[in-house]
Amino acid sequence: MESDTVNNAVMRNDIGYIKRELVTINTKLDSNYVPRSEFIPVRNLVYGLVGLILTAFIGALATLVLKQ
Repeated sequence: MESDTVNNAVMRNDIGYIKRELVTINTKLDSNYVPRSEFIPVRNLVYGLVGLILTAFIGALATLVLKQ
């Protein structure tokens, strides 16, 4: 009977700790991370620029190979 009381107290303490940690995590997520809707345009821009650079590089290599 007493061990049940101790187990319940430990579980309540653990649940309280988990709730506090969830609040902390939610606060960090809200303030420190960029939402997906704001990240997608940046990602598309970077992918476009990288694709353009790689296309230019491959074109330059093809030009060098075909000239010889």
